[in-house]
Amino acid sequence: MGFFGGSSVDLTSPGPIGSTTPNTGRFTTLTLAPSANTTPFTASGYSLTGTNAQSLFDLSGTWNTTGTPTAFKLNVTDTASNTSSLLMDLQVGGSSKFSIDKGGAIIVKASTGLSDRSITALGTTSGISFDSANGYVLTANQYSVRFNRGGDTGVTIRSDSAFGITSGNADGTIDTILRRDAADTFAQRRSTNAQTFRLYNTFTDASNYERGFFRWSSNVLEIGAEVAGTGTQRQLRLPLGTVTASTPLSVTQTWNSSGVTFTGIQANITDTASASASLLMDLQVGGTSQFFVSKSGGITLFNNSASVTIGTVAGSQVGILRSGGALNLFLGNSTSVMSYNGSNATLPSSSVFGWNSGALGSGTFDLNLARDASDTLAQRRSTNAQAFKLYRTFTDASNYERLGFLATNTTRYTITSENAGTGSARSLEVSFYTSSADPTSTDITSGCFSVWKNSGTGTIKLWANDGGTMKSVALA
Repeated sequence: MGFFGGSSVDLTSPGPIGSTTPNTGRFTTLTLAPSANTTPFTASGYSLTGTNAQSLFDLSGTWNTTGTPTAFKLNVTDTASNTSSLLMDLQVGGSSKFSIDKGGAIIVKASTGLSDRSITALGTTSGISFDSANGYVLTANQYSVRFNRGGDTGVTIRSDSAFGITSGNADGTIDTILRRDAADTFAQRRSTNAQTFRLYNTFTDASNYERGFFRWSSNVLEIGAEVAGTGTQRQLRLPLGTVTASTPLSVTQTWNSSGVTFTGIQANITDTASASASLLMDLQVGGTSQFFVSKSGGITLFNNSASVTIGTVAGSQVGILRSGGALNLFLGNSTSVMSYNGSNATLPSSSVFGWNSGALGSGTFDLNLARDASDTLAQRRSTNAQAFKLYRTFTDASNYERLGFLATNTTRYTITSENAGTGSARSLEVSFYTSSADPTSTDITSGCFSVWKNSGTGTIKLWANDGGTMKSVALA
């Protein structure tokens, strides 16, 4: 058992050494003073078999003092030593399992396949370090993680580090990574893998939830809400608050390819079942619709309480509808009041074109064009006598040359040549009809007259049909 100044001692029957009780196997005190370059204390032959579990060292004592005792104390004067020198080294089978280096670092042997880890003082290559306010995880002599319980720096990591999560054990393959892209810029990225972020409203399990998502899908960025199990589909809303200056919801995009047909905004609804009044869009002011698009594509616009619909019109709606290749105008009923097919504009037989003397929509109509019958256009307005003016020239209302067709009173109609200002008076010409014979009552309507030339005789006469009797006056 060891060496004490070069002499061996049998602890079972020790001789008198220092303050001892000889031959009893007990020392009251024991002081070692080994020679230089020797091992002062060596224990060998310790072996346990069967069910034995005796300790190599079994020490006990009692502290009953106001002092500050130390159970084990080793004080090394490090005049010179290797940097890897140890204050303690606990081994199994000659392999270190737990050690304390001369700098005070605790080195713990890791499990098979992993690297050793240490609890160490600041400045050591790797491990866990502490100062008065912080805890650190060091890797390659760099602070990788810092822990601080106060302020905005509870847990901080290096800019080139990331929070990684695996689908199984911590030593598995990382498939979700959170990183810092730049100052105040948080990133979820993992190489070229498309990412998804989910914000839950409710979560019972993986089959029962309500959540919103922000994700990339087939190179398209999607923002939406989804549901599963007993969850309820929720609305997606953008509350922009109360503003005192113009801060519109703005979407910007640059189109720069003449060969591409672009779409700025698209809503794609799968209409499995819905009410007929369902809307693709509804723009409101104070909760009142000002513009909406129906699910069938009709557009309805409002001006105060009045509205007009383009595309789909039903019942008492006012609007414009394209049907059968024609554009139809509806005014508060189910019958079109005007139709245009690209070539012709048509009106119902009871409709008129009207003008008034003032602004559009104000005053009383004072000129109307209407249909009297097939191929018959009429200018009429109740009992008011009408006038039709055919202009040769028109500078303004005080300078013109024109032909007037006038219903002047209840007794006659007038065809007259008129002029004003710089306009000149013009003659009124009526052409005659030429035939090889004089007219009969079938050629001229009863009560009418015609200027007629008989090409056989060369005479020109004014002929009149007086109730079937033909009368004439020769024009010499």
